[in-house]
Amino acid sequence: MKHVFVATDGSDTAMKAIDMAAEMAAKFDVPLTVGHVLQFARPSAELARMAEIEHLAQSASQKSTVDFRVLTGHSGDLFSDTRPSGDVVTAITAIGDEIVHRADARARELGVREVDTMTEQGDPADAILDMATSAGADVIVVGHRGLGRLKSLLLGSVAQKVLQHADCTVISVR
Repeated sequence: MKHVFVATDGSDTAMKAIDMAAEMAAKFDVPLTVGHVLQFARPSAELARMAEIEHLAQSASQKSTVDFRVLTGHSGDLFSDTRPSGDVVTAITAIGDEIVHRADARARELGVREVDTMTEQGDPADAILDMATSAGADVIVVGHRGLGRLKSLLLGSVAQKVLQHADCTVISVR
């Protein structure tokens, strides 16, 4: 093992993945890269709920001049085919920065000496694979959301797509 990459969306399952990746990187004294895929295509109400639950909006808003109420679904719809407004893009980017900042801090707490962070946009599985390749990772750690069998069969999951297409070892954490 020479380099570990972990993907996070700020969820509880992703935090478990961060812990596992950090413990491996610390144990083998290898670099860890934390990656986050900016969620421009997610419904705004879902993003607002995630931000409130994780208290991400509060932390991110202190570092930004954006009114985070744009994520409530009333001022902008992130699910539309058009590009979101500038404030929505800035808010989502600030939340993404906060997610990787927290993951970086957690990894260092667990003893990782070298941590790097990245954010990308696009299809989550493709972006994760691209970031891992760019980082030079030979191990990818992702959280598994646990979609139901039928839903997973019809839609697939990010973890499943990463596992199928990665050229390196992939660990899916539940």
